[in-house]
Amino acid sequence: MSDLTVETSAIRAARPARDRRRSARPERMTIGGVEMVRNDVCAREQGTTERTINRGDARGAPYIYIAGVKYRPIEQYHQFLLGQMQVRNRPPTKRRRHRR
Repeated sequence: MSDLTVETSAIRAARPARDRRRSARPERMTIGGVEMVRNDVCAREQGTTERTINRGDARGAPYIYIAGVKYRPIEQYHQFLLGQMQVRNRPPTKRRRHRR
């Protein structure tokens, strides 16, 4: 009976956990001259959580899945963040009068 428990524990140990599979992937890779950063690494660099970063996906934040792991093109992602910047109390733009 102890042989059975040893076999099942060996099977469980053989399966990698989700964390280990993602961490086994490279943190950064370059595809076609564009640097891709793994999503959890990008969150760590910004000092936030992945969930916070993922909220930007609905607003158009760039990302790509490679082998089931989310990567972000870092330059495009920074441009997206800059585009989200809000400025209050800006003077209105002058409208041109319509000539008749």
